[in-house]
Amino acid sequence: MIPVPFDRPVLFRLRSIGDTVLMTPVLSALKAWRPDLPIAVVTEPLSAPLLEPHPLVDELLVIPRARRGIAGLEMRLGVIRRLRAGNFDMGFNLHGGTTAAWLMRLAGIPRRVGYALPNTRWLLTHVAPAPTEIWQKSTIHCVEQQLGLLKLVGVPVPSPLPRTKLYCAPQARAAVTARLRRAGVSGPYAVVHPAAAFQSKQWAATHFADIVNYLAQRGLQPVIVVGPGEEPVAEAVRRALPAAHRALFFTDLPLSETMALIAGCAFFVGNDSGPAHIAAAFERPLVVIFGSSNETVWSPWTNVPHRVVRHRLPCVPCAGPVCHAFPEPECIRRVTVAEVTSAIDAVFPA
Repeated sequence: MIPVPFDRPVLFRLRSIGDTVLMTPVLSALKAWRPDLPIAVVTEPLSAPLLEPHPLVDELLVIPRARRGIAGLEMRLGVIRRLRAGNFDMGFNLHGGTTAAWLMRLAGIPRRVGYALPNTRWLLTHVAPAPTEIWQKSTIHCVEQQLGLLKLVGVPVPSPLPRTKLYCAPQARAAVTARLRRAGVSGPYAVVHPAAAFQSKQWAATHFADIVNYLAQRGLQPVIVVGPGEEPVAEAVRRALPAAHRALFFTDLPLSETMALIAGCAFFVGNDSGPAHIAAAFERPLVVIFGSSNETVWSPWTNVPHRVVRHRLPCVPCAGPVCHAFPEPECIRRVTVAEVTSAIDAVFPA
């Protein structure tokens, strides 16, 4: 790879929570290379709490999701003005989407790095080949894909590759500690996240109820947590539990406090989703249940004990939102409670 000099980088990482967690090794690699390098990140409100307390982020630019009409146009023009004022000399499109590519181009960032996607490559000045070519291997994790853009411009990537890493805001940690105390939690607790982005990634609520029971038998206080819009999933788990069960349900935590809750847990179990990557970044032992997703690309990027549980079918992996092979997504439906409890025992011995 040909070194390209830069002193004022900006990283574009839009959209989802999990993807934002998986970009944090890029921060570690840049700071390991040049500790004094100021790093700016462009993100959206959904994921901003992940990076607000991060010590390796020197500047966080939070841009609202696009709206239609004049209001949306004015919003984008405001973002472009903010980017121009930053005098950035290198932009990395870690997300890969058209929004980031256009923002880099319209903001006049002179060096714009990204992968060779048909709808964005002409907006870039440094077009990366496929990550398999950069790394000279056939299977690539999402973290390696993003780190590949650093390799393209000559940034030395540490070996072993950095893991994901998050930090908690002190006020969020204090709020969660107080809430757990009020709920009577004094010993170790396990966080259970039963929701997912779509059906082919969401294990049955009744199965999660069985796991909640199992964790309680293991001496862990189960704490079920869901995000905005996921409340019906938590309610389905609640209905499947015995009436006298002492599981806690947190359905109203902001993301910063969800992070603190997970950071303090003894164990995490959930679907392939953002909270699972948060648990990995806080180095919590974890078990992740996979459906349609490719675990080679999306497995937890951590050195702590963890297991991925999945049922292999010829049609897996797939794009996910709609199952085209079965009336229902069998990839997630066929994962058994016994397989998950066995994985829990392997990761978190009694």
